[in-house]
Amino acid sequence: MKETKKFMYIINYPTFEEELCMLEMRSIFNLEPKDKILISHIDFNPSHSIFIKSRLEIIYEKENFEDIITELEKNKIYLDDFKLEFIKALKSDIPYNERFNYLSEIGNKILGIPDIKFPKLVLALGKYNKKWIFGILEKNDHLWITHEKKPCSYSNSLNVRVAKTIVNIAANGDKNKKIIDPCCGVGTTIVEGLSMGYNIYGTEISEKNVNNSKRNLTFFNLEPRIIQQDMHTIKENYDTSIVDIPYGLFSHITKDQQQDIINSAKRISEKMILITFENLDYMIESSGFKIVDRCTVTKGSFKRYILVCR
Repeated sequence: MKETKKFMYIINYPTFEEELCMLEMRSIFNLEPKDKILISHIDFNPSHSIFIKSRLEIIYEKENFEDIITELEKNKIYLDDFKLEFIKALKSDIPYNERFNYLSEIGNKILGIPDIKFPKLVLALGKYNKKWIFGILEKNDHLWITHEKKPCSYSNSLNVRVAKTIVNIAANGDKNKKIIDPCCGVGTTIVEGLSMGYNIYGTEISEKNVNNSKRNLTFFNLEPRIIQQDMHTIKENYDTSIVDIPYGLFSHITKDQQQDIINSAKRISEKMILITFENLDYMIESSGFKIVDRCTVTKGSFKRYILVCR
């Protein structure tokens, strides 16, 4: 029987995004990190989350360091262009000067030539919950930050950090889920979804926004999966819809129009992620959706509600 892989995820977040981070972790892993460490058998790309700083694919997990050395001697690992690191995020009781000695012992057991400056593979050692762990370390490449410089945007659109997280929540990390953003604006969520390999589509009633969203997608060499369409005329069904609902402060939308948008999301999708500036729980319940999870993102006096509905 093939052994199931085990991963350690190193998590970090600013205080004002803690709830958002926990909602994403529950959506992907069905659990929350403890002391910003999450252990799971789920294989998730660390660069697809703004909160995952690195991921260790655990090769050995032993009570004693000597047991890791024994495994390395027994299995004879051949590698070139590798680098060894100590996992700094783990708050262990190992003095800094001793860490170098441990890494040196491991390095002596790996057959090959290391490359400190441009490694093709990073191996890491650490101590967690009184156990020594050793494995392959992959760090977040932070390429998503470049999406902040898209050609077209507007002031009240989702920022890249929130958009990326919401797509993960919408899909539960599952690339097979079919997602739609039916009021996609300039395509911020579509850019994030497609860049991570999700099966996501967008519709937008405004011709100007459709053109701007396609321009953004083309700028990042992504398929322009956006069409001009009133969401109330959508006939296809989706696993999840992402609805950043227009709000009175930023548009001339009425309460009835907001309700119609939520009702249409219910018609075309089994699940909805609703982003709103005000409490619309009563509209969600009226549509037939039930709120199954939620969080609030607060920064200064600015507050956004993010609701997971089924």
